[in-house]
Amino acid sequence: MSNVIWVDENDNVLGEISREQAHDKNMLHRVAAIFLLNDRGEILVNERAKDGYLDHSSAGHVEVGESYLIAAKRELEEELGVANVELHELGLTKEDDKSDRRHIYKVFICRALPRALNEKEVKSVFWANPAAVLEDMKKSPEKYTGGFKSTLNLFLKERNAGRF
Repeated sequence: MSNVIWVDENDNVLGEISREQAHDKNMLHRVAAIFLLNDRGEILVNERAKDGYLDHSSAGHVEVGESYLIAAKRELEEELGVANVELHELGLTKEDDKSDRRHIYKVFICRALPRALNEKEVKSVFWANPAAVLEDMKKSPEKYTGGFKSTLNLFLKERNAGRF
């Protein structure tokens, strides 16, 4: 596995570490998360192949030498076959979930359709109303990744503020 970028609570770089070390020692590190939007205002939800959890449309660790934007574009193409789309940055958020992994997310949105699902990473995808997803998260939080819970809150806050 590749190295990731270890950061402090303000996203200042502290160094580079292995992904395993970041997870084993609960060290904060960067992840790029992307929400695909359709014309009805729905988001694409990703059912992960490895564990069946529901997650962002696409997401992945920012590797050493990458920016959040480059990582987001790489993950979109790797997971969903989406390339050459304009990504709009929504902001940063940290994982709200109390888990043994600490991620700081830079969240992006774009209008695109999935082209080719990477079967090793994506079991299935579906379009959903983001407010309905949030309500389902409250009823059945165990179905969702901790990061998705945090980034969806940022997504809804920015949408309600009229940023997109």
